[in-house]
Amino acid sequence: MKKATLTILASLLLSSSASAATKLVFSFWGDPAEAPPFLEIVKNFNAAHPDIQVEYQQTPWSGYWTKLDAQLAAKAGPDVMFITNVPTYASRTQLERLDSYIAKDKFPIADYNPEFLATHKYKGGLYSIPRDNDTMVLYYNKDAFDAAKVAYPTDKWKWADLRAAALKLTQRSGSRVSRYGLILENNKWPTFVYQNGGKVFDDPFNPTKFMLNDPKGVQAIQFLGDLITKDKVAPAFQEMAQIGDSTQLFSSGQAAMVMTNAARLTTFKSAPFKWAVAPLPTGPGGLRANTVGGAGFGMNANSQHKAEAWTFLQYLAGEQGQIIFAKAGGAVPAMNRDKAVAAAFNVPFKSVFLAESDRQGVYPNFAGYVQITNTMLNPALDTVWNGESTAKAALDRIAPDVNKMLK
Repeated sequence: MKKATLTILASLLLSSSASAATKLVFSFWGDPAEAPPFLEIVKNFNAAHPDIQVEYQQTPWSGYWTKLDAQLAAKAGPDVMFITNVPTYASRTQLERLDSYIAKDKFPIADYNPEFLATHKYKGGLYSIPRDNDTMVLYYNKDAFDAAKVAYPTDKWKWADLRAAALKLTQRSGSRVSRYGLILENNKWPTFVYQNGGKVFDDPFNPTKFMLNDPKGVQAIQFLGDLITKDKVAPAFQEMAQIGDSTQLFSSGQAAMVMTNAARLTTFKSAPFKWAVAPLPTGPGGLRANTVGGAGFGMNANSQHKAEAWTFLQYLAGEQGQIIFAKAGGAVPAMNRDKAVAAAFNVPFKSVFLAESDRQGVYPNFAGYVQITNTMLNPALDTVWNGESTAKAALDRIAPDVNKMLK
């Protein structure tokens, strides 16, 4: 009888403890294949912290920001979130500044690449801890190259080599394209501008002048537009909404090359053909550039459980979480000065990813960039991508208004 009573009491205590646990919500985006490391982190943390229980919300990239923006505007939303465009959210006082938390608990922020950290700051304060660098590489279908008798990409490739290969690899049936030579991603155009020695703004963090309409910027944008509308070796971005995104088109064999990041390694494992990875081609003058910066983890400034949210954020963004992400191979780790994290990143073509992570190319990263992009840049660039306008005409047309917004 005594033993039964003790068992009942123990069950009640466990039940009471579970119900008394602080509940946090963690949101992230991604394809289904990208979810496992996030879920492993949540599972491990919950097991180690019975007093804090984390629930997760996974949303595809296409719907993530609409949902998050609505939640944050209502002073609600997740306690901890996967985030990018940090200055935009920090300027709206929607993200908690993390410097005091880092100092108090001696979080090893020095183990992060300082260039990556810079893209997560606003007015000198750190509002997000980076998970990764959004390093791009050139994935290519070896079987398609072999069949077309095209030499594999090398670190000597320039834009002209990329275009020549894409022309040979594109397959057509009448006016219909059955396989594109190349897939582009519509938010990666700044890399081409940097490869050509151009700039989008005079300063990516504190801009005073729009510079994309300078000759080097115009040349880069026109090169991309011509691949889509003149050479027809890459699908228009609007068309991809119907036929599939870059991941789907490459993994199904409907594209021979794609420029994208390490997150695709997991998905492409199941592709029914041999593929490999090469460095990005250089601009005409031999200049290399890539993406500097990536997504990170921030805390909701309106969270009702900031102490607990910081406890989870330390685990998520610290060595334990970074090792899990590094082992999954879905991102080049931002905590790359930590030896255990660096050792855990043991993916195919590791040397290419690490080399490309050292390239220049900080994307615009200031509070008004999202508004400028949505209201001016994207509509202007769309006219180039669909052949309605030349790059020069489109960019000259918006330059005065962009400069007014900067002021």
